[in-house]
Amino acid sequence: MNLYLILQVALTLGLLVLIGFLIHVLIQLRRTLTTFDGMLQNIDSELPTILLKLQLALDGVNSEIDRVEEIVTSFQNVRTKVENTTNLVQSAFVSPATKASGILSGAKVILVGLLRRRK
Repeated sequence: MNLYLILQVALTLGLLVLIGFLIHVLIQLRRTLTTFDGMLQNIDSELPTILLKLQLALDGVNSEIDRVEEIVTSFQNVRTKVENTTNLVQSAFVSPATKASGILSGAKVILVGLLRRRK
């Protein structure tokens, strides 16, 4: 056998091995793509349901946020009313009571002074 024939046989065998490997890779790629297609079909069928549930959950969260905002606004209104009532009570009762207490203390001092002079 000559060297050219040996090289030709070796290259042919190498090419056959490469073709066999390529066939195996293509078969595996087909299996992978089939599995991937099944997953995509499954996702495609379930995605509308998932998105609908997500939309319902977000609507619920938004309504709860609105309720919390109403409660906070209500508490702010109550705080303002309590503050106004406190100011009204202070101006109507506490300030006059303080003035009356001051007047009574002054009158007491004057009376004590007058009583001491009589003695």
